[in-house]
Amino acid sequence: MNPALKRSLAAGVVLVIFGLLIWSRVQSGNNSSAETDAQRQGQPSALSVQGYLVDPEPFRETIFTTGNVLADEEIYIRPETSGRITGIYFDEDSEVREGDLLVKLNDSELQQELRRISYQINLARIREQRQKELLNRNAIAQEDYDMVLNELNTLKAQSDRVQAQIDKMEIRAPFDGVIGLQEVSTGSYVTPDVVISGLQKIDRVKIDFSIPERFRASVRRDQIIRFRVEGSEELLEARIYALQPRVDRDTRTLRMRAIAPNPGGLILPGAFARVEVDLSQIDEALLIPSEALVPEMTGYSVFVYEDGKARSKEVQIGTRTDRRVLIREGISARDTVITTGLLQIRDGMAVRLSNVRREIEDEVTSL
Repeated sequence: MNPALKRSLAAGVVLVIFGLLIWSRVQSGNNSSAETDAQRQGQPSALSVQGYLVDPEPFRETIFTTGNVLADEEIYIRPETSGRITGIYFDEDSEVREGDLLVKLNDSELQQELRRISYQINLARIREQRQKELLNRNAIAQEDYDMVLNELNTLKAQSDRVQAQIDKMEIRAPFDGVIGLQEVSTGSYVTPDVVISGLQKIDRVKIDFSIPERFRASVRRDQIIRFRVEGSEELLEARIYALQPRVDRDTRTLRMRAIAPNPGGLILPGAFARVEVDLSQIDEALLIPSEALVPEMTGYSVFVYEDGKARSKEVQIGTRTDRRVLIREGISARDTVITTGLLQIRDGMAVRLSNVRREIEDEVTSL
């Protein structure tokens, strides 16, 4: 090919590319000018967002919360009075029966006092019998007999008081249960502040938990709940037997307790429990992704896509999970709620849907 012709062709290609670049810049400038003119005329460009199409679906409204396992009955064993321990009659981590002697304190001085009073009572009883015979024969005045009888009754009262003190020197099991670890030894001097051991009744256990106050009307006494304790995947059942008759002012929750059988004592008091409380079965529930919910000062709202614009709507929510929120009021079936760009959107703002989802991938739920 002629060298001159080659140079001509190369120059032509360069001119074509240069012309295309100039045309592209001119078009971009025209578009920018058009957008600027549109914004100046109060017609902002639509924000690209994603949405979720709300379809009714069956849903079991369940509260997932946490609680603590309590013993059916539990006490700390402490002496009622101060004294030195003379005997410990239980084995650690063993079963005891109601009335079993657990600990005995030194009561030797009280026993001596009781014997002294017993001798005085015997003498006073003899005197009372003699005075009664004399009174029957009108040999003494009624007043003389009353003085002797009062002395006898006073001694009996003193005997009862000393016996009560002796009884305090013996600590007995108030109910059947399992006794814990021994905290003191024989010979120790103890006061009412000293814990000797703990006693727990664990053939049944209690589950202590709370739910938000808005669900109060959906929970009742004798309702069955489900729970699992830490370290076990077995789902167990318990029955609600008591509800606190007031709402906690700080947490706005309602406290309640359920009771469950504990054969073999496998569930230990103090364990952490994950609780599931069924509220109701909803055949046509309206569920939205949790990221579509907008917190407000007085509640919650969502943005709904309507005719190319974002419309803010206040909503009443129900159960909330990690991925989904039950909407009780505020939106309708087949509405499209906006799930992205919520920090930029304002009510009535022009938006453009780039994607619409129809399903929500759910995960483990909790309050």
